[in-house]
Amino acid sequence: MRKVIAGILFIPLFLFFASQAGAAEIEERQWQDESVYYISIDRFMNGDNSNDREEDEAYHGGDLEGIIKQLDYIKEKGFTAIEISPMMANQDGGYHGQWIDDFQSVDEHFGTMKKAEELVEAAHELDLKVMFDFVVSHTGSDHPWKEDPQKNDWYAEGDTTLPEAWTENMSVLNLDNPQVQSYFLDTAEFWIKETGVDAFHLHSAVPLPDKFYTDLEERVQSVQEGFGLFTKDLKGEDDSSVSFQSVTRDTFQSSGKNLDDLYTVWEDNLEHKGKPYETLRYIDDPSIGRFTHLAVEEGQNPITRWKLALTYQFTIPGIPVMYFGTELPLDDGGDPSTIKMMNFKAGDEQLKQRIDNLTSMRTQFPALTRGDYEEMYNEEGLAIFKRSYEDQTMIVAINNAEETKAAVLSGLPEGQQLRGLLHDGMVRQQDNGDYRLGMERETADVFVVEPDEGYNWLFIGFVGGVLSLFVIAVTVISLKNRKTEHA
Repeated sequence: MRKVIAGILFIPLFLFFASQAGAAEIEERQWQDESVYYISIDRFMNGDNSNDREEDEAYHGGDLEGIIKQLDYIKEKGFTAIEISPMMANQDGGYHGQWIDDFQSVDEHFGTMKKAEELVEAAHELDLKVMFDFVVSHTGSDHPWKEDPQKNDWYAEGDTTLPEAWTENMSVLNLDNPQVQSYFLDTAEFWIKETGVDAFHLHSAVPLPDKFYTDLEERVQSVQEGFGLFTKDLKGEDDSSVSFQSVTRDTFQSSGKNLDDLYTVWEDNLEHKGKPYETLRYIDDPSIGRFTHLAVEEGQNPITRWKLALTYQFTIPGIPVMYFGTELPLDDGGDPSTIKMMNFKAGDEQLKQRIDNLTSMRTQFPALTRGDYEEMYNEEGLAIFKRSYEDQTMIVAINNAEETKAAVLSGLPEGQQLRGLLHDGMVRQQDNGDYRLGMERETADVFVVEPDEGYNWLFIGFVGGVLSLFVIAVTVISLKNRKTEHA
């Protein structure tokens, strides 16, 4: 009888979730459809103790084998791709991968080229794409090229002061040198053929020459059609991906701030980015202090701050890249070098649930990955924007104010309703044709615009009937147990 009851209770739950799965299928997955989980190799997981080197205290032990062992963890959170910090061989202390010593080998702390290939294969088995960080503008200060007289003109002259935390041991290359360009074209082809990787994120401390970027794009496409090539600074143009990062961090680190600058970022994207939908969107990355710490310094609840920031990051055009440990959320005290190893048993359930919901929505609703972007309202800390793709429309509302806010939306189709996916709210059309959307303080929601068919009395009646059967079954069992006790 207990099995029967369990089966009865499962039926309405199955029907409820099945009713949520009516979103359009995406014919062919593109990079703009991905949700990316970023991994700093050394601080993620130690999967192989044999490559640990105790004499170099900068390294904490994370390696490629550790990533392989945690691919299921990443997949279960709904991510569809991973980005991996630079794995090329580094000089002593280069745990972050920026002090390159050999561009065509894997750092011994992380594993081998064979292990890199195994990682890509294991990710592909789980339908996860893989992106490697690929340093192209600098080497470690002790690179062998520095001692080669034939490569004197491989390095840039003059002031090469850079903003990153690890610049003290970096030497900037002369990317205008055809020989340097040729070397990196060959190196890119080498890594694709050796590992089967799906994309590179080019790390460059200086603007990339137009010809170099164009030639590199042509080379990687000739090796692997559809290969992804990303960079923060495209052909010397304004860095709108960094603008997104700085504006997002500044806007959401504390409550009460207006959201005016959010749409400005998008307008800048349209002006400066050739492919704004394929722009990588970061809130945290290895070169800056954690957003969590910014919120703590402001005396804010970092969970609340993260929920708002992530909702924005995952619902605007572009490719959201979430830095590992955000789901915990990790706090580095403002110093990215102090971040400890990932604790997979820790974490905040509210934050984890928000991340799960956001990755799921991007998979289910192509309007969030391919749709038009239109601001509908932005006043006093409440911003509302619309994403539309083919016959699908989504409304995203973010209230960063310290009190409840409301907005009246017009211009939406007749006879529709807005169904909240994060807080289960419902907004129906008013008699005058408008929709009045209210949001509690420091909350965000994503609404799907769908036909208003009124209450689903058939479903409600079915659930009521099932619950009635449940009550009857429990009563029968109780009476039977009592008779047994008195027998």
